[in-house]
Amino acid sequence: MKIGIHGSGKMGKAVEKIAIERGHEVTARFDSAKPARPDLLREVDVVIDFSTASALEGLIRAAGPTGTPLVIGTTGWNDRKDEIESLCRELGVAMVYASNFSPGAIAFFELARAAAARFASFGNYEAGLEERHHSRKVDSPSGTALRIASEVRDGSNGALDPKPASSRVGAEFGLHTLFFDSADDLVEISHRARNRDGFARGAVMAAERISGMSGVHRFEDLISQEGDKS
Repeated sequence: MKIGIHGSGKMGKAVEKIAIERGHEVTARFDSAKPARPDLLREVDVVIDFSTASALEGLIRAAGPTGTPLVIGTTGWNDRKDEIESLCRELGVAMVYASNFSPGAIAFFELARAAAARFASFGNYEAGLEERHHSRKVDSPSGTALRIASEVRDGSNGALDPKPASSRVGAEFGLHTLFFDSADDLVEISHRARNRDGFARGAVMAAERISGMSGVHRFEDLISQEGDKS
């Protein structure tokens, strides 16, 4: 598969490494200095995006004339989610997105929902959520933290509503800790990224799955529909 990478940061480099390991070619690279254009997108099978939220709409519009599918790892656009999904459907651009492409994080979301249902049934627990990232991460709280909080709310039917506490310091790749606290005990569930490869691996897996599909999908839905092909 011929892959284009949108975004020139460290995640783009990690995606390139994993894509090559999985037998694909990276044949195009786009960033603010070299924006994606329809004529350039004709040369790739899929684009993996780890850029900025402000660049997302331009990428989708560039992909419209060619129907090039997109894998969106960029976060910080949750407040425009309905608008972005509608634009993809209007232009016929297939898209798969995730707040966190790490397969381990996907399992974390499932655990958060199930745990919230259990602890809410006891009636004497509160839920809290803490997340830490490196000092260069822009969005706060992270998309992953917002997703975990959403899973807890849904799993507890609104009885538990953790407000993410965020820190942006040092070189932490990403640490998310969900906890359930009572006067009697404390239970914690954590996910810590050791490097960027897990995010990149999930994004390349998503690129492999979105080929030939239509519509807008969450990464975990594709995993659930097709099973793990890693």
